[in-house]
Amino acid sequence: MMAMKQLALAITSLATVTLYHAGSANALLVGPPCQNLSFRFWPSLATHRDVQRQLPHVACKTVRFSAVPSDEAESSTATTKTLSTLTSTTEVHVPLSLTLATGIVSTLLGFVYSRCMKSGFKLFWKTIPSNILNSSSKNYFFKFIQTYPAMYIVLMTTCGGAAVSYLSSKLPNLYSAHDYVHILSKDDEMTVNGSDEKDVFPSATSILPVMGLCLLTSLSGFSLGPEAPMVTVGSLAGASLARKYHKLQTSRESKSTMPSKSTLERTLAYAGAAGSLTGFMKIPLAGPIFALEMTSRNCGVADSALKSWTTSIISSFVGISFVRGVMMPSVGIGGHFDYISRAAVGAVSGIEMVAIGLGCGIGGAVVGTCFHSAVRNLKQVIWSKKNAVTKASTTDKYSGIVKKVAVALVLGALSTQYPQTMFWGEGSLQCMIDGQCTPFVATHHGIPAVMMEWAKVNPNTPLTSWFAALQVGMAKFFAIALASAAKYPGGVIFPLLSNGAGISQSLLQGISNLVPGLQHSFAAPMVVMSFMAATLTSITRTPLATCLILAMTASSITPLSVLLPGVLLASYISVFASEKLSSKSFFDY
Repeated sequence: MMAMKQLALAITSLATVTLYHAGSANALLVGPPCQNLSFRFWPSLATHRDVQRQLPHVACKTVRFSAVPSDEAESSTATTKTLSTLTSTTEVHVPLSLTLATGIVSTLLGFVYSRCMKSGFKLFWKTIPSNILNSSSKNYFFKFIQTYPAMYIVLMTTCGGAAVSYLSSKLPNLYSAHDYVHILSKDDEMTVNGSDEKDVFPSATSILPVMGLCLLTSLSGFSLGPEAPMVTVGSLAGASLARKYHKLQTSRESKSTMPSKSTLERTLAYAGAAGSLTGFMKIPLAGPIFALEMTSRNCGVADSALKSWTTSIISSFVGISFVRGVMMPSVGIGGHFDYISRAAVGAVSGIEMVAIGLGCGIGGAVVGTCFHSAVRNLKQVIWSKKNAVTKASTTDKYSGIVKKVAVALVLGALSTQYPQTMFWGEGSLQCMIDGQCTPFVATHHGIPAVMMEWAKVNPNTPLTSWFAALQVGMAKFFAIALASAAKYPGGVIFPLLSNGAGISQSLLQGISNLVPGLQHSFAAPMVVMSFMAATLTSITRTPLATCLILAMTASSITPLSVLLPGVLLASYISVFASEKLSSKSFFDY
């Protein structure tokens, strides 16, 4: 009898019971764990009517019961106190008009940013160099570039880095993706005694500096991308709209009927980030899920993200409707990255999928862990100080500028040797996906071929050895890590995807002799896509959003039903493995 009782206790201790309102007041349903409300239910069981009586404004809520026996029932006072924590997990209700406004404004910011990047790239890396190289002028500078075309890369990177360094010194507290993650990964700061809280996010005046400096960094040739800046810009726009709305409603004496200011800021910050990502990438759903997953250290979402789910989704779909229906009504939809560029044949078996998912997941976790460790160590080398001071002096400020310019010079020199490391990777990603079967010069980020004459590994011919692919992958790794450590503004999303593609090509080249026919089977693109996803998710902790981004940017001929199972497995394995490999992470959660 005692053994049966212990077995029953063991079984019930694994169960999570949730109460829900579905017509019957006492209906019970087994559901997922909720970490925000725990109390004993054996032998006494609270009913949904009891919960509804204590929280009359809650229509449908999830409650977690810990299946642990108790000799006496919990007191009503303790139960009421525990149930009061439920309000922190309820979804924030934002007026539809405010959600729509946030989606349109943030989407427009992302769309304008993408247009500026395309126009800027065309100007600085196609129009100007072509005019210089084809000019008959006797200008000394023109003659120098015509004699040494690769030096244009060094000059652009160094001059752009100097401009960004100087402007950054005037804006020392520039809002970044690290700040976004740090703020939203914390618990809400609820209103105390009805008093107004301090603003959680910077003002909207930070939007233009963030956009301008990140744009200049990317256009200068650095391996830093625009997706993380879009997260920060969108969140600032959403938070600003939240403050304005809260102030307006407060003046109308309706403050008691709306969320606190900090809660509203957080919710619309998520919605703004979702909208701006959608406006830039022009794909739905991936943006909000990325913005929501990004603030959690594990593979789930933070509590504040759960409360902002509906608002973020609506913002994203409003954004994609606005971009595709208004701004680009006649442009076709769909991705363009071709993972099956070679004559791939055959299917991938279950054991092959599992092996690729596990192997690439662990490999991506190792790369990601090495990456944020490299960034941390490089920061210590670049910014080390013998004596800590509370306020930077003028000498320290100019010393920082000099250091960043020196880093820009190093990155410019590296780019002349490995042009594949240049830019944020999205425009030239196809080159890495198919092992340079697509020449670098033929991609959106292609620059005049004469400027790549010093390349150690020709970016316009297919990779023929594992060592050549490894050189490209490691050069990209170093370029991203050094630019991040030098505190240049920008993100690592597409740069890390490009880096993962380069390293995966090294793996494929290395094992192709051991596995005949690998390069011409569906296993090869699965390895590439899986390693790309695993490398990124080990840093950003966004496994589901990363898979959606890869799926929605893939071409129509890519067999996603074959590739995605391995990619999903690798993405989640990467998050789990990276947690085991290092207690530290790239973002400050």
